[in-house]
Amino acid sequence: MSTAVIVVIVAAVVLALLVPLAARALARRRARRAEARARLEAEAQGHHQEVEASAMRAREAVEESEQHRERAARFRREADREEQLAADAEARGERARAAAVRHDQRAQEVQERL
Repeated sequence: MSTAVIVVIVAAVVLALLVPLAARALARRRARRAEARARLEAEAQGHHQEVEASAMRAREAVEESEQHRERAARFRREADREEQLAADAEARGERARAAAVRHDQRAQEVQERL
């Protein structure tokens, strides 16, 4: 056999041994990439779910704040109404005191005439 034939045979044997090794290495690399991709997709999905949950919490907080503002406005109106009622009652009290003083003075005047 000639040297060229031996070199070709050795090269073919080496290639026959290296091709399966390279194929396994490529398969492992693809598997690692697929696992990494799946992990990243799961992480992205988790983030999307968190975005949705945060958006829902934000909407609920806005609704709650609107409810509190409405209650605060109602309480302010009630407080204004109560303040007006208190002022009216105070004015009635002042008029009643003034009337009492007038009646007391008239009573003294009438007694003095007796």
